[in-house]
Amino acid sequence: MFNREFIKITLLYTVGVIVFFYTILSLLNFALPEAKLDMVRAVSTSFGINLPDDMELGSGSKGGQVFLVVGMLIVLSIGLIVLNVFFSAIVTARLIQPRIALITSMRGVLSTKWNTEKPHMLVRLSNFHKAPLADVRIETVLTVEEVRSNGVKNEQFLSYLPIPEFSPKNILFMEPKMPWSIAVPADSLLNSSLTKDYHFKPGEKILHSFSAGKKIESVKRTLQILIRGTDTHSQAPFTIHRKIPVDSQEGETYTLHLHRGSFKSLPLHIDAASELEQYVD
Repeated sequence: MFNREFIKITLLYTVGVIVFFYTILSLLNFALPEAKLDMVRAVSTSFGINLPDDMELGSGSKGGQVFLVVGMLIVLSIGLIVLNVFFSAIVTARLIQPRIALITSMRGVLSTKWNTEKPHMLVRLSNFHKAPLADVRIETVLTVEEVRSNGVKNEQFLSYLPIPEFSPKNILFMEPKMPWSIAVPADSLLNSSLTKDYHFKPGEKILHSFSAGKKIESVKRTLQILIRGTDTHSQAPFTIHRKIPVDSQEGETYTLHLHRGSFKSLPLHIDAASELEQYVD
């Protein structure tokens, strides 16, 4: 949690407190000059330290000791500010917005055994959070990132194609460490507002651009998965996004990033997230 953003926020918080303190002291000195307020006495008083009225704060061994003590108190107060920021962040991250350990396989599978009538792209999914998850909703979309040419060389274009047919779309209650498979048809026609009947068939060369009449220089396709639900322990909602590489093509060179075959059969409850990455031909 000690990242650049945390350090930046802590420094701004500390500087803000110091500036605010100096501003209040300056205004009091302006309004009440006869009070002869100074920073050392103000800080010492705030910590309950009573300095003698006749003590010379700027010279002598006693004055140096006072400055040392007050300096240490200032450092400790800044430390308290850092702890306040740090633990406030922990409370926000862990309690208000809990960390949900919902794991997907890093790699998908192109399977003809899941459904013998149509090939499917499979992604393994499991809940490694300490509590069950409720009302888990899943959305999928295919992104097609193209570099193409048609009058304009090296034109870049990113398109989003919603995938309407896949399963499961909703999981009522997801127990911890139970494996699931998200199944997306791997031979289907996808539509968007820009194109109709885009043929999505991973495992074969990509012959046509997303936009009609364009020549493909390179293309990369990715399955984007959005998972939403509720943590039953804290009753807090969560949203998780995952990207699964599907395939890519550079000129005539086609690369399938999915595993051809299937996932290894697993029991109803697994011990480690690494089991989601086990494949068979």
